[in-house]
Amino acid sequence: MRNDDNRESNGLDRTIIQGKELENYFALNADLRDFSDSFREEKSDRAVAIIGAAYLDALLEHTLISFMVDDEKEVQKLLQHDGPLGTFGGKITAAYCLGLIGTIIRDDLRLVGKIRNRFAHDLRVSFDDEAIRSWCLSLKWHEISMFAKPPEGATSRDIFQVGVNQLVCHVNGMMTLARQDKRKVSRHSNP
Repeated sequence: MRNDDNRESNGLDRTIIQGKELENYFALNADLRDFSDSFREEKSDRAVAIIGAAYLDALLEHTLISFMVDDEKEVQKLLQHDGPLGTFGGKITAAYCLGLIGTIIRDDLRLVGKIRNRFAHDLRVSFDDEAIRSWCLSLKWHEISMFAKPPEGATSRDIFQVGVNQLVCHVNGMMTLARQDKRKVSRHSNP
């Protein structure tokens, strides 16, 4: 058996990306570098909250695109701003219901969304706000993924940033798994 044939029989051909997927992959890597730089260096609490949620929103969208059938026009109808999956919350729910993320990731993503919304609608809020602090302390995935609680003296903003970074890592990895399980249009439903 040739090497290419062996790869196909082992299912490895699904991991090779090409064409538009390859372009998207490199664009997402460039976005990740930009996100990392701005997220780490940003001085404004508001910007940190909004940038973190916006990047997670984009990753969820790309994860859903990677998983759904290869029909860009129809998928974009779902994901456009006024479509069923046009909101951060809609993408979180869809990713969870499709089995792409678990309950802890879902709940942490929802908390990030609550934090982002509070910053977006209250010009005086900061990470020192009691509700924001409580939501940041409720984030769980970073503790599980890092096998540790935040160190003594960690601020709400520190916890938020570590929590978002760990969510970014997880969702980014889920995108690869979603691509491997990409949905196919059923041959039985076409005439």
